[in-house]
Amino acid sequence: MQTVGKICLSNSLMRKLEIPHQYYIKVRLGNIVVNTALEVTDNQNGYSLSSSLAKALYLNKSKNLQIRYDKEENMIHLGPTIGVLATSLPNRSTYERTSTQAELIFISNMRKRINGIVFLFTPNCINWENNTVKGYVYSHNPGVWVPATYPIPDVVYDRIASRGSEIKYNSVRERLMQMPYLKYFNPSYLNKWNVHKMLMNEPALRKNLPDTMKYNKENLNTMLNLYKVVFVKPSDGSLGLGIIRVVKTEQGTLKYTVYRNKRSRKQASDVDDFFKKTSKIIKDKPYIVQQGLDLATYRGSPFDLRIIYQKNGQGEWVISKKFVRVAAKGSNVSNLSSGGRVAISGRVLKYLFKKSDLVEAKNREIQNLCYKVATTLENVSNQIFGELGLD
Repeated sequence: MQTVGKICLSNSLMRKLEIPHQYYIKVRLGNIVVNTALEVTDNQNGYSLSSSLAKALYLNKSKNLQIRYDKEENMIHLGPTIGVLATSLPNRSTYERTSTQAELIFISNMRKRINGIVFLFTPNCINWENNTVKGYVYSHNPGVWVPATYPIPDVVYDRIASRGSEIKYNSVRERLMQMPYLKYFNPSYLNKWNVHKMLMNEPALRKNLPDTMKYNKENLNTMLNLYKVVFVKPSDGSLGLGIIRVVKTEQGTLKYTVYRNKRSRKQASDVDDFFKKTSKIIKDKPYIVQQGLDLATYRGSPFDLRIIYQKNGQGEWVISKKFVRVAAKGSNVSNLSSGGRVAISGRVLKYLFKKSDLVEAKNREIQNLCYKVATTLENVSNQIFGELGLD
């Protein structure tokens, strides 16, 4: 490895980090490692980098970066560098506070609070030849995403917005996960069938899970004989699209509603006929058939509770966002993409339970359930998640 530039460390910092005296040392920023000269000085408390070393690390500003020493590799690590992987960077002049753009801007601004580097990038921004990415940070003046070149980061936070995009960029994700100094959060959308199987491993959660089976004729027949309403759902689907609500009448016919861009109500004479009529929708994609739940109602419409569950700076799970999705009039699906609307969770819980102590008890129950789900998924899948969307 070629030696480039130098890093100057104070004696006090050398002692604090327990770095042995030596002429040369490796310095890492993200996934770029550079061998450099080590100079120890008495006239400073921190560290500084020569311009040639900073250039080799693709570091524009070293001010306030944290520093640690990896004893096993005899390497200085500067950082952290955090890359947020997205499919695109929305840049509207006006946007809602709850929009994806607002969320990405908020994440970009976290760099000011953590003494590190935070940037957004897309799968097409990666230069695999020199381990760099074209990353973007948001500048409020003049209100644009500003590009710069960064190392492939220490941490990737996956914010790929849909399963279709996820499949398209699988090879990029897998290649990033092979990088030697990279932690990858939220490595994939969770398949509904796999999630069900993982959560069934935890006895305390089983009572909270709707009966679920893989979709085929036999299982659909079984579920329709057990439950008044069943839902046929794409196992890899999102946004509530492709869901089919099925009801078996007393005469044995099937009335069903397909939720795509709009609702369409149809009828089949039996399960065989249902399979024929929905074949163009389902095709060869994996589906599940799930017990229909009697959702609670808010002012006459079914609703569910949507929770964004994230890890904080200490790696602890916390509820970062909680809101109610109320189904459109006449609908049984609360997804916003199917016409549902958002309501404030506190207002809905107060409407249902009236007394503040009952609302507090329900919120504690929700918190405990979220924690049990998150820890079970991590333990069973052996993956690290930074964020989960729970219904």
